[in-house]
Amino acid sequence: MLSFAVDFPSQVRHAAQVGAAFPAPDHLRSPANIVLAGMGGSAVAGDFLARLCEKKLAVPFVVCRGYRIPGFVGSDTLFIASSHSGNTEETLEATREACRRKARVLCVTTGGKLGELARRRKLLLLVIPQTQPPMPPRAALGYSFIPLVSVLGALGLYPGARRQIQETIALLAAVRDRLGPEIPERSNQAKQLARRLFGRIPWVQGTVGTMSAAAYRWRCQFNENSKVLAYSSEYPELNHNEVVGWELPAAMAEPFEVIILTGPDDYYRVRARVEVTRGMIAPKARTHMLEAEGQSPLAQLMGTVYLGDLTSLYLAFLNGVDPAAIGPINCLKSRLAELRGPHRR
Repeated sequence: MLSFAVDFPSQVRHAAQVGAAFPAPDHLRSPANIVLAGMGGSAVAGDFLARLCEKKLAVPFVVCRGYRIPGFVGSDTLFIASSHSGNTEETLEATREACRRKARVLCVTTGGKLGELARRRKLLLLVIPQTQPPMPPRAALGYSFIPLVSVLGALGLYPGARRQIQETIALLAAVRDRLGPEIPERSNQAKQLARRLFGRIPWVQGTVGTMSAAAYRWRCQFNENSKVLAYSSEYPELNHNEVVGWELPAAMAEPFEVIILTGPDDYYRVRARVEVTRGMIAPKARTHMLEAEGQSPLAQLMGTVYLGDLTSLYLAFLNGVDPAAIGPINCLKSRLAELRGPHRR
């Protein structure tokens, strides 16, 4: 897992080449709406795309996590089926339904049953690399996400994609040089943060937009890599509910460590809310403010995500756990496989 993280800038560079080489057909242009179906790490790519595009995209973008798809999906929908392994049962069922509704389906996968479905039904198929040893979906974020940025750019749905991808690659390489495993803790922000989180419960708050998506990714990486409970929330929404919860007794709040992810382009009222809320939380829990680096929204998002990925791995080592292991998920899949359900082709 650490080697995958160290190689992440190279993965993103290769993923950009994969996306640029994919011939996006004209019939994908001008959809009435976009739906990305996926689970886990594959769905995070949808979160990132939706947040990146929301200020420029003239149509709705919905991420579907589950077996069912929205009722509006139809022939004018760009439906992206994202499954790294190609065997995610929720995504497969959602994709079959999208096919029945004549949606414009694009499958993104290394192969598996989704790849077979795409070939059998002559669906558009964007094949992403399967590494050796195989890369867990959460470590393959570059492959599941960056080619789609390229595709949306080629379709005119995300202007400036190529330039932003190039900036992102350069920023990720710089972050690796500062925070990689060979950099000692005294000058390594990710290792320092992991040390502060050791024995604590991370609570990651992100400002609305890309930093909110990044906060969710941090939470998931702490769950899967570090094997700890973690939570995430979004400004300004948390000011209408969560903030009241911080009135809990100090002894109950003691295990929490709050990480606040902000962006340089945050709306000024959101920035004010962050400062006021941080002051309200400070008597109960230690807080850490982290502002995204980079000029473009894509670079800011991916640089912040990379910091979180490395922090989660360093915390895993402090916890003495294997960051690659996902025993409970495998157990759940095994138990579900024993249950009989309706036959589906």
